[in-house]
Amino acid sequence: MADEIKPTGENTPNNTPETEEEYTGILKSISPGRIMLAALIGVGVVIYLFVSQFNPDEFAKIEWSGHVIFWIAMAGVFMCVRHFAYMVRLRIITDGFFSWKKCFELIMMWEFSSAVTPTSVGGAAVAMFAIAQEKQAAGRTAMIVLYTVVVDTFSFLSALLIFFLIFGSIMIQPESFDIQHLLFDSIWGMGFLFAYGLMLVYGSIFFYGVLINAKGLQRLLLWFCKFRIFRKFREKAVKMTDDMGMASAELRKKSWKFHLGSYLSTMLAWGSRFMVLNCLIIAFVAYSPVPEVQGHYNNFMEGTLDLGTTWQQIFIYARQQAMYVIMAVLPTPGGAGAAEAAFQTFHYDYIPTDSSVIPMAGTLLVIMAFIWRFFTYYLYLLVGAIVVPNWVRKIIDRTKQEAKEAKKNQQQS
Repeated sequence: MADEIKPTGENTPNNTPETEEEYTGILKSISPGRIMLAALIGVGVVIYLFVSQFNPDEFAKIEWSGHVIFWIAMAGVFMCVRHFAYMVRLRIITDGFFSWKKCFELIMMWEFSSAVTPTSVGGAAVAMFAIAQEKQAAGRTAMIVLYTVVVDTFSFLSALLIFFLIFGSIMIQPESFDIQHLLFDSIWGMGFLFAYGLMLVYGSIFFYGVLINAKGLQRLLLWFCKFRIFRKFREKAVKMTDDMGMASAELRKKSWKFHLGSYLSTMLAWGSRFMVLNCLIIAFVAYSPVPEVQGHYNNFMEGTLDLGTTWQQIFIYARQQAMYVIMAVLPTPGGAGAAEAAFQTFHYDYIPTDSSVIPMAGTLLVIMAFIWRFFTYYLYLLVGAIVVPNWVRKIIDRTKQEAKEAKKNQQQS
């Protein structure tokens, strides 16, 4: 988590034993071994899906028309918009301190580290480390990372609540037409409610600490740390709340335009992420020339739900948000393997998956799942694996060299 990394910019001492240990931890978190683990898990599930469901004869029947190619390209465009939206947010939060090129690099670092660490951990630690190396003050570094955690969490959870009020429990999982089913008859439903509650709790803690009262939160956490079971977390609690205090001091200087810009760019980034699958469903399913595929989609969207074209896409978007909540608490790197496996579970009511009913369904499912994960996960893994580790090593070498020079100058003086 973000509190595990101390800023190492101008406001902190260089090359202390503690920072060397933290450097090593950061490097291990994005090591080749973790990259290989994330890739192997995800690719392993994809290979399993190909072996179990892919049929070359059925693949040949898929029409790669201009319509399909256009919407696949649009999926790529939305991922570019997502990255750009995060760059805009970083520019807003830092008052334009970083260039557009530097914003691109830092967001790539953040996304890559999220891809190779467990989803429940995320890439905040690496992000704080990376931003600290750009000679940002400690308070500004803490504010950048912790404020984005708050904005991300509450923009996401508030949107999900609105969608739930509109569509009801069917939005969360196929065949869940009432809240009772989610609470007592569905493992996925109970998982969603647990994950949503967990996100709400830690989001509220960060909101209170960053935007309202960091010292009050520190007193509360230190009180908990008096109990034996929590004593080992005392140091981390102090670090985290100290970071929150610095972030809070920075945020008091900001106007409402700052918060509005951060919120809107965050919503654009989230929206673009989930529109990738919407584009693929439009490409392969919603307007499919295969009557059985088209009929399966229409039977649910127009028959069961009685939704118009626009609301169909909003519903699909909402279902993805529900799926993401559950994926967010899984221990695999970037949700690798779990996301690919869950794809069928969460979308079978409008994406045909049963090959015994619709012969090409299995093959279509595999193709869509692979393209979806390529845009939202494997692409960051691939680009980041080439760029990020070398960048981190250069930063660490530079920092250690600066520390040696400072020590040498101190000895000479």
